[in-house]
Amino acid sequence: MKKFLTLLAMASMFAFASCGPDNPDTPDNPDPGKQTPTLTLSAANIDVSGIDGDYMAVVDNAAKTIKISLEYADKENAKALTVSFLNIPEGFTTEYQKTFNYSNGATQTVTFKYEEKTAAEYVISVTIGAADPKFLTLTVNGIDALSGEVRMASAASLSHLPVEFTVDPEDVVVTVNGAPVASGDELDFNDKLNGVTFTLTLGEAVKTHKVVVITSGIRKANRVWAHYVQPKNVEDDWYATATRGIAGWWQRTIAMDDQYVYIAQHGKDAVGPYVLSLADGSLVGTMSGEGIEGGTHLASAVRTIPDGNGYRILETNLAIGGVLKVYSWENKDSKPTVALEYNNTDGLRLGDKMTVIGTWQDGEIWFLSKENSPRKLYKFAIKSGVVNSTPTVCELAGMESTATYGQVYKFSDTEVVASAAGGRPVLYTVSGDTYTKALDFDTALFASCDEGINFFTFNDQKYMAFARLTGDLCDCSLRIIPITGETLQASLEGWDGTGVFTYGLSDPEEFPIVGYKSGNSLADCIVREIGGETYIAALSEGAGVSLFKLEE
Repeated sequence: MKKFLTLLAMASMFAFASCGPDNPDTPDNPDPGKQTPTLTLSAANIDVSGIDGDYMAVVDNAAKTIKISLEYADKENAKALTVSFLNIPEGFTTEYQKTFNYSNGATQTVTFKYEEKTAAEYVISVTIGAADPKFLTLTVNGIDALSGEVRMASAASLSHLPVEFTVDPEDVVVTVNGAPVASGDELDFNDKLNGVTFTLTLGEAVKTHKVVVITSGIRKANRVWAHYVQPKNVEDDWYATATRGIAGWWQRTIAMDDQYVYIAQHGKDAVGPYVLSLADGSLVGTMSGEGIEGGTHLASAVRTIPDGNGYRILETNLAIGGVLKVYSWENKDSKPTVALEYNNTDGLRLGDKMTVIGTWQDGEIWFLSKENSPRKLYKFAIKSGVVNSTPTVCELAGMESTATYGQVYKFSDTEVVASAAGGRPVLYTVSGDTYTKALDFDTALFASCDEGINFFTFNDQKYMAFARLTGDLCDCSLRIIPITGETLQASLEGWDGTGVFTYGLSDPEEFPIVGYKSGNSLADCIVREIGGETYIAALSEGAGVSLFKLEE
């Protein structure tokens, strides 16, 4: 039992007054010549027991009243309330029913006597506080909702979210739109503006509690358009006709700006990348290949990089030894110029994939060597549109010996991922130009053909998107997984494989893909935010190319 508040009407005091005007000869005072004590009480003399909550006692010595206030939760306890008097001086006694039913406004009188004479009489009354119906606990889909706001992934269905709660007092009635709700019931939270308003009723007391579910992350990815390679009716689609089984036309990479999607034509003649309309996927044309020459293959990987108000298109050749070149187009209609020419005297294989970071005014171009003794990362700095032909070379030891050509993907200044065909991705921590192996990607969750890795944030949730070759390297899918840890390493170590979005790149009406295998085991995807919308373009030479738009 606790005292919530004690109000003192007057300090507890016991005084003795002599006979006189203030001590007349009365029936209660038959001996006017003898001093009779005058009793003055305070709240400190009152003790209340038999309750669960707090109480407050107020004494009015002039009116001779003792008023006790209880919380609503002790309404039933008022039927057998125990009131005691503390620190009463020697010689005083009390006559009253110590445990009494004070409910429904009942009162009783306590008589204080001194040497069998009545010294004072006080009336004890009890009032019950107003009902205060409230949630003690409230969760929506297991998430605390007492604040009135619940944040959860957009992918979750909001139509049937379980609510669980406890109330105080226990007999509070909970309703939504006039219908009773019990703990464990499922409610519809699709109205993100108005949410769900709970009404808590107890007698005449009514309270409301509004809960809004705020979604973060991806609800789904809508396929905007697609071109498929296999297996039937390909003659009606320029993409399928141009790519199906034509040796040397391998398509390893894809890029995007605000208007177009670019696909590199790997290794054929001196022809620039395909250009597709971002809006509908139609073929806009091919970019100029004038002046493109040299390398083991003339073209290999295409990327875009911000340049002022637009984007510059970059494409690299493949150099196994010899000269590594990167070509630059100001736009889809311009002719290429040589942006980088590097004499690869180490004889390493460079150019299968290419990483572009930053802008054309302040950025970098990265290449990962194919060799495993150890892998080397070549970083070429870009300043004011000029690519420094002297690279910074860093070692990345610890990749699988079976892994072949690949790429390094930047998550942050301190973490990068290296992924190569035939080997599972590897996480490296970065300190300056030192790259230290930190984590092999979980073999149960990641494949040896996860490529085109992108890190991005959508609707307050971080994600990693990548393309995965499947079906004996004949088919491919876009995968999107959540990143929930403070670091990429923490997220990967704590991820249980749930929350994955998967979208196939082959014709869903003609599944499964058969017969056309990606001989180079390569796929790619790219993420771009355009006009407030987030798009992902994904590609595999054996399955097709699709553009997706993410939906909250």
